[in-house]
Amino acid sequence: MDANDELVDLIARCTLRDQHSLKLLYDKVGGYLNAVIFKILKSDELSNEVLQEAFIQIWENASTYRPHKAKALTWMTSIARYRALDRLSVEKRHAKYLQENDEENDVLESAEGSHTDTPDFSLYASQLNHQIEQCLSKLSEKVQQSVKLAYLEGFSREEIAEKHNTNTNTVKSWLRRGSERLKTCLEGKIEMNR
Repeated sequence: MDANDELVDLIARCTLRDQHSLKLLYDKVGGYLNAVIFKILKSDELSNEVLQEAFIQIWENASTYRPHKAKALTWMTSIARYRALDRLSVEKRHAKYLQENDEENDVLESAEGSHTDTPDFSLYASQLNHQIEQCLSKLSEKVQQSVKLAYLEGFSREEIAEKHNTNTNTVKSWLRRGSERLKTCLEGKIEMNR
């Protein structure tokens, strides 16, 4: 029995829910698949997570494997590779989201200044709060509510979506749009007051 036949046999036994076969499969190709995943993600932690996800998918989809269409290792490598690319996409979106939020926080921090205990600051903070309220009032009702719930009350995107009876992607869009408009509005007001 050659290496491919052995892998095909182990995959076939996985369709019968033979966990020992899955362990043997992992022992035989786990290191190779982890290397494939690592080349894409460049992170040991993420690679290990994605490897586990890939083996879960191999376990769940073992019955869909067709030996006459692809070698066993090719089939498993495809699963691992697509899992890694999906995770890379998620990580990039997450990094972009964090960067956008950092930029928003930088604008607010620069607007606050560093003299929080002076009477001048109290006046400035009061004016800034008024300007924020003015800028918020220019947003549509759902965008305005979403921004307040997320940034002032700490609601998650999922909680806001549930509250508005919509999906999280819509809420993310509202928050991004609202943040951009608030930033533009506040920057204009800060410039006018200098």
